[in-house]
Amino acid sequence: MEKPENPLHVPADRHHELAHAVMRRQAALSLRVASVFLLMLFGLPLVNYYLPDLAATPVLGFTATWLFLGVLFYPITWLLSWHFVRESDRIEAECADWRAVLGEEAGEPLEPAGVGEVKPAFIETDAVAEGEDSRP
Repeated sequence: MEKPENPLHVPADRHHELAHAVMRRQAALSLRVASVFLLMLFGLPLVNYYLPDLAATPVLGFTATWLFLGVLFYPITWLLSWHFVRESDRIEAECADWRAVLGEEAGEPLEPAGVGEVKPAFIETDAVAEGEDSRP
């Protein structure tokens, strides 16, 4: 079985650093979104308990509690989910430039020195078959 390609050309000794950087940014995003969701989830019962007059305020024919719980809770949850997915994709796209994530210069080549001079084996075998010896 072949080894999977390394499309980002990240040096093998730096994979763990890149993975750690991506996971740290993803975890921070997760904590932010989860904290907003948990604030909504636990905040409504607390508002009902500690501020019953505010919770019973009529808004658009509903009490504020029912407006939030029955009408606004699901769209807000969808918006949080959309934000999480969009930001997560942005983090992964930014991490595609691994040099920027790891704090390295962006000017270094993607390929190690000398890689452009390497010829695939089939070129040499075709040249030998035609009677030309490509080796010096």
